Amino acid sequence: MINLSIRQRILLSLAVTFGVLALMGGIAWQRLLHIETEEAALRDDSIPGTYAASKMQSSWMTYHANVRAMTIAGSDDLTRLEELVRTRRSQFEAAAVDYDRTIRRADDRAQFAELMRQAQAAFALQAELTRLAQERSPAVATAWRERAAPVFERNNAALDKILDYNRRYASESVARIDQAIAAAKTGIAVSFFVAVVLSGLVGFFLWRAITVPLRQLSGAVQTLAKGDFSKRLALGRSDEFGTLGQGYDRMTDDLSELVGQVQSSGIQVNSSINEITATLREQQASAAQIAATTTEIGATSREIAATSKELVRTMDTVAAAAEQTSSLAGNGQAGLSEMEQSMRRMIEATAAISAKLSVLADKANNISQVVTTITKVADQTNLLSLNAAIEAEKAGEYGRGFSVVANEIRRLADQTAVATLDIEQMVREIQSAVSAGVMGMDKFSEEVRRGTHDVQQVGGQLSQVIDNVQAMVPRFEAVNEGVQAQSAGAEQINLALSQLSEAAQQTVEALRQSNQAIDELHHVSAGLRDGVVKFKLLA
Repeated sequence: MINLSIRQRILLSLAVTFGVLALMGGIAWQRLLHIETEEAALRDDSIPGTYAASKMQSSWMTYHANVRAMTIAGSDDLTRLEELVRTRRSQFEAAAVDYDRTIRRADDRAQFAELMRQAQAAFALQAELTRLAQERSPAVATAWRERAAPVFERNNAALDKILDYNRRYASESVARIDQAIAAAKTGIAVSFFVAVVLSGLVGFFLWRAITVPLRQLSGAVQTLAKGDFSKRLALGRSDEFGTLGQGYDRMTDDLSELVGQVQSSGIQVNSSINEITATLREQQASAAQIAATTTEIGATSREIAATSKELVRTMDTVAAAAEQTSSLAGNGQAGLSEMEQSMRRMIEATAAISAKLSVLADKANNISQVVTTITKVADQTNLLSLNAAIEAEKAGEYGRGFSVVANEIRRLADQTAVATLDIEQMVREIQSAVSAGVMGMDKFSEEVRRGTHDVQQVGGQLSQVIDNVQAMVPRFEAVNEGVQAQSAGAEQINLALSQLSEAAQQTVEALRQSNQAIDELHHVSAGLRDGVVKFKLLA
């Protein structure tokens, strides 16, 4: 808990207390729920089940006795016994329905199912016994003894088992309730003891977390009130007291530093007073030197005035040269502008030539396609003429003239093929020349563009030169005015030198008054040193 604040410690203490109380309540609630569960089982299952089982057993025993009596009774009692048997059977079935509503467990359900199975068997035998009794048959006794009696006895045993089961479960429920009550008492007692112990521990640690640093702070404040700045708290805590302790330590450090500075300042003031005294003596000696220096400054100021006049004449010459340079640069800029326009027109012309060369290349491609078509036609014609010659040979004397024509056509087709090859070669040469021309025009256009860019750069630089030269003219004028002002200033310096002599006399009087003020400051410094010497600082 060393890193927790006081607020967090208090909240944690309350949280622990409430947590223990909640734990106590939870334990008690859990125990009460267990008791309530057992009580509900006892109320809704064991007690009603025991009561219903007792009713079933009572009804069954009476039913059993009436059926047994019916097997040995005379004719006068048979009708009354049959009515009693029906009544007891109805009572048994009603009690069985009540018991069925109380069943909550599987084993109880199995026992009840076995009981009802035996009861149904007994009911079937009871109907047969009733019929035999009404017929006055001697076999009724044998049927009872050999068949019905064992079934009724097994049913009695099943009823006894169910009744014992419910009584035992009721006893177990009561025992579990007693155990739950005892466990609840024990849990509440243990929880109360734990709550008391935890509350005591939390209260002790909270009390200690508040009183211990508070006692340290109180002692440190009393020590500080006595003028002892050497003690530090250094609580090493991260809570509110840690913040307060850090603030106290910072305040003590600041006060110690302040007092130390005051003590050091007292020593420095004494040293400064001695230094000022020596300085005043030096200033008195300097006052004598000022008079001699004034004479030297007068001669220097006269030389400055003469130099300023010569500099005025030089600046006039430089200004005229700057104006001439600006005019020449302006003419050069105009020539560069005309050159730039001419190169732009060259770029446009080369672009037009490149476009026309591209058109020429397209036309050459078209010619190449036409030549290809002519070549195909010539080949086809040659093939047709060959076929015609073959047919003419087949015709004999009649086809001789046609053969001559076919040979002539083949010869023309061969000449056409040769001519198309020549044309195709010339078209390729034209295309190569056009491509070379386009590439040359592109390179020429690129060179022209670079030249235009260079001309633009030169024009821009020349414009900057013109602007700089034109800007220098007003500066020359300003310098000229400054030099003239310097000349006037030299005259004012001579006037100021006379005033400086008067100021030297006033300086001597001021130095005498400063000596008196230094004596008073020495007395004040001695009082300050005596006032801070009583404080004790951290070594």
